[in-house]
Amino acid sequence: MRMQCLEYFVGRICTVFTVPTNRDFKSENPQTFPQPIFHYFVGKVIEVGQKGIMLEQWNSDKKLRTFFFLDHIVSISEEEILDPSDPKDKELIEDYRRNSGNPTKEVQEEVEALKKSKYVDIQGLANLSVK
Repeated sequence: MRMQCLEYFVGRICTVFTVPTNRDFKSENPQTFPQPIFHYFVGKVIEVGQKGIMLEQWNSDKKLRTFFFLDHIVSISEEEILDPSDPKDKELIEDYRRNSGNPTKEVQEEVEALKKSKYVDIQGLANLSVK
């Protein structure tokens, strides 16, 4: 039964959730975080076998692959794919763009401003915590 359930995901873009890894992507290279997480854990499921799942990185022209052993998979989630040529999806994509802005850049700017102050800016920290 387990393999039949996993077969559903073949050919679909999915995120694979695993037990903790021995890498800390954030401290390894804060400038590229969280991009490495997408490379390693999000992709098109191309094969399901008795020992694990093979993903092909969906955002890479190089067609790189990642293999996950079943013992280390906590869950797998199918991702929603939006088609910009579909009017409903196009509207949703535009809505995401309007509402998301660039939160990473905004947070980085606030952190830099907080670092420049020689005093702890309690309100600045409070504002940063809600982003």
